[in-house]
Amino acid sequence: MLSNPFKRIQSVLLLSCLAACAGNPPAMQEAAQQPQPPLLQPSSLGASRGAQQILRAAFGGHEAVLRCVVRVSPQSIDAVALTALGQRAISVDWNGQDWKVETAPMVPSQLRPEWLLADLQLALWPLAQLQAAYKPAGWEVTEPGGGVRRLRYGGKLVAEVAYADADPWHGRYWISNFRYGYALAIAPDDDAGGGAESAR
Repeated sequence: MLSNPFKRIQSVLLLSCLAACAGNPPAMQEAAQQPQPPLLQPSSLGASRGAQQILRAAFGGHEAVLRCVVRVSPQSIDAVALTALGQRAISVDWNGQDWKVETAPMVPSQLRPEWLLADLQLALWPLAQLQAAYKPAGWEVTEPGGGVRRLRYGGKLVAEVAYADADPWHGRYWISNFRYGYALAIAPDDDAGGGAESAR
């Protein structure tokens, strides 16, 4: 379950962290000291995929909407998120070892690309790949049924993903992150006309 250029990474992870960091920086700094899920290599997706989506994030009394494009190839994960006015908020390029990150002034400095990628991979990567990478680090990913995926650390529920469609790359899904206290709603960008692509 993945995408390539700028969309999914941005859509899933970017808004989550944007809302969270803007709403409560001290909480984000404290969370940064806690164990983080390991990041999987781009090639672990097992295919090249891409998506264009609308991401709506809520954190406390804050809300944000971004148009996102994500593309994944065996060599890299690239993501870009745009505001409703077409302004680039953030772009991320990760090849499994090195980062390239560009952020607009509106993006909080606490925003961490690895958090964006972790949410992205939790929602879109195949379950077997996540379990193989997470278990040695003490993380547990399960799918109890009903279109739900759950992430636990030390037995404590950290995040949950709910899917409305079998293929989240082209469907709707929701992410609740209990550690950082934010919720994301992701839907296909049916009106996408290449705007996010051309912003790269």
